[in-house]
Amino acid sequence: MPRKAGNGQLPLPDGWEEARDYDGKVFYIDHNTKQTSWIDPRDRLTKPLSFADCVGDELPWGWEAAYDPQIGVYYIDHINRKCFLYLLY
Repeated sequence: MPRKAGNGQLPLPDGWEEARDYDGKVFYIDHNTKQTSWIDPRDRLTKPLSFADCVGDELPWGWEAAYDPQIGVYYIDHINRKCFLYLLY
């Protein structure tokens, strides 16, 4: 059964469940469509929809910052399934 967040967050939409992969990373299960997603479905209500609407180092809905010890910080666009590495010189 879908669980609701107990830490003050908005509850997950009906039919959604939060789970963890074998590395402990959170993902979401939509039992309505039988699909999974790395994107929290509540983010559509709480995150900016574009970079123009972001403040400071905030990322828009569907984006994630990740770190790799060999290359450093990189960004994942989960909506378009692309990764970006920004090198500063």
